[in-house]
Amino acid sequence: MIKRLFGRKKPGAQNPDVRMPEVEELRNIDEVFDRARIAAAGEGEQPPGTSGRHVIIVTPGRMLMFKSCPPPGSMPEEKVASIESMLSPEVKRNVVAIAYTELSSLNESKATIPFLGILMGFSYIGHAVWIFEGHPSALSAGCKDADVLIVDEAMIPYLQKDWASVAAGVMKNADIYVHNRATYSLSKLR
Repeated sequence: MIKRLFGRKKPGAQNPDVRMPEVEELRNIDEVFDRARIAAAGEGEQPPGTSGRHVIIVTPGRMLMFKSCPPPGSMPEEKVASIESMLSPEVKRNVVAIAYTELSSLNESKATIPFLGILMGFSYIGHAVWIFEGHPSALSAGCKDADVLIVDEAMIPYLQKDWASVAAGVMKNADIYVHNRATYSLSKLR
């Protein structure tokens, strides 16, 4: 179903350079992610001259990057229905993703965050969505108050060994999924 929604990935589209990027380790990291959560909910900080929903990417330099969703009412009904079947819009959720967020790679390749289309769909139907790299200095702050966590399988070798427990410990609900790049599917971890 996901392949029909967002197209199948081309062979070799995986980014072989996925790694844990060097990050800015800040004392106020909680404040950075508080701003990200608020912006993802469509409140607080927003890019000038824009309207509608955004997926928020917290860069390794701890800037907020706003990825605009399609305008309201512009997605075909069948795509919206498929997204809604994955995560109902009836209860607004906080969705966080761990993926490779190196700024230069984000600008060059969509394979950096292979499930970005899914995340954009979740935001389009009203959920708050933010993405970061999962560095140990930000893992708790980044996952705090999330209902759903989606992790790019390519990032797992670079996460701390107890990443799932740390994330679950600060989430509102510990629904954790791993995105498989080869099959373009989500598997429930917890």
